[in-house]
Amino acid sequence: MEGFFIKLTVVRHGETEYNAQDRYAGSLDADLNQNGIRQAEQLGRDLSRKRFDVVVSSPLKRAVKTAEMINAALHLPVILLDSFSERNMGVYEGLTREEARILYPDIWMKNISRNPDEAPDGGETIRQFDQRVALGLNKLTADYPDKCVLLVCHGLTARVINRRIKGLSFADMHTFTLANCGIAEYSVQAFSVFELDT
Repeated sequence: MEGFFIKLTVVRHGETEYNAQDRYAGSLDADLNQNGIRQAEQLGRDLSRKRFDVVVSSPLKRAVKTAEMINAALHLPVILLDSFSERNMGVYEGLTREEARILYPDIWMKNISRNPDEAPDGGETIRQFDQRVALGLNKLTADYPDKCVLLVCHGLTARVINRRIKGLSFADMHTFTLANCGIAEYSVQAFSVFELDT
C-alpha cells in the first residue's frame, strides 16, 4: 500500500495550572484550567470544519478533556493510547525548574532535559520516552492507512513525534515547540515503521 498516507494532526492539550506556573507535570493527571478550557473550546470550533476519521488521545485527563471538547462537533470514536502520555519526570513532577535545580542539584547537572540517556529518579530518559512514542506512531501507521487522524497529546510528546517524522537528532528535536492547543500537521506514509533503536 505504497500510495497510502496518514494525515496526522497533532494537538497539544489546553493549558493547566502546571503550565501556567511552569511546573513539570509529566505523568501527573493535571486538569485543564479555565484558560485551557477556553483554548480547547475555541480549537474545537476551528477544527469542526475539517475532516477526521478518528480521534486518538493520551489517557491523561488534560489530553482527554481537550479531545472531548474538540470531538463535541466531530462525533468520532476517541481511542486512548498510553504510548502518547507525557514523559514521566520522576521526582521532578510537580516542581518548578528552579525548585528542581535546588532540590536535586546532582540530577540537574546531568541535564536530563537534553541528555537522552539521563532521567530524574523514578522517571524516563528521553530515549526510553522516544521508544514509547515510536511504538504509538507504528500503531497509527498500521491501523489507519489513508485516514485523517487527530492526535491529542503533550508538549514533549509532540516534540518527539516531530523528531521521528522529520528524522531529527535528539539534539535538534528541541528546536520544535507546540503551544497549548497548538497544531502541527503531517503526512506520513502508511505502514511506516519507526525504528526502536535510534
